[in-house]
Amino acid sequence: MFKTKTGARPGKRKNVGLFGRIFGRRVWEPLPDSLWTELSGDRPCLHLLAEADAQRLRRLATWFMAKRRFVPVGGAEPSELDKATIAALACLPILNLGTAWYRLWSTVLLEPDGFIHRMETVDDAGVVTEYDDELAGRVTELGPVILSLRDVRESGHGDGYDVVVHEMAHKLDERDGGLDGVPPLPGGISRAAWRAVFSSAFEDFRARAGSRRLKGRRRSLPLDEYAADSPEEFFAVSCEHFFGTPSALARAYPELYGLLSSFFRQDPKALGY
Repeated sequence: MFKTKTGARPGKRKNVGLFGRIFGRRVWEPLPDSLWTELSGDRPCLHLLAEADAQRLRRLATWFMAKRRFVPVGGAEPSELDKATIAALACLPILNLGTAWYRLWSTVLLEPDGFIHRMETVDDAGVVTEYDDELAGRVTELGPVILSLRDVRESGHGDGYDVVVHEMAHKLDERDGGLDGVPPLPGGISRAAWRAVFSSAFEDFRARAGSRRLKGRRRSLPLDEYAADSPEEFFAVSCEHFFGTPSALARAYPELYGLLSSFFRQDPKALGY
């Protein structure tokens, strides 16, 4: 959930459209050059990728567009560029993980703008509070992803804001049965180590955010303030910054950055942004 912010192609095959076939397996064609240039130009997480990685991401984006239903709601009018942008940003986290991570869901609902959702919180005393909040994106358990087109267009521009990566992080997180900030982990990362590093960083960030609110400080925070909301939101926002402002995240929380780098098998800060 996210609040709104103020293989090679067979050489002799012809007319195969967006994919070819080798021994019965689809080989997805990369996004067209013109489309890739337009969507990646001012997004450092995309245009700074090594050529081999960019080509793989472009093929994954084509796969995503073919395998997902983009359903406009509320009068949204997504262009082909919008869909390609969503696909590229959505596949960036799974560039080295594989498409199996996005099984069990197939629909992207597109709102034209931020949308209102009924929220519910329970405090330590058990008091339930309901309120309406404006969101830029939302996931439903093992179901559709909802995105605001306005926020999609504002995503990935190197400032740490990326509603697509944020909601995809929730999709990765829920793969083991619930949203708790701990996705299914590879053998090289222990659950205890993950929880220790993320819990420490989360508590530190909550303290910083709380101090700023309490004292009216204007000092900037290393992550979007929404990260203080819960462990699962801290994980999703951290993923945004991992791909959006990797060098800044590594300076603020080096151990956290290291775990995310091991999990995603990527090192964005090595690209120089």
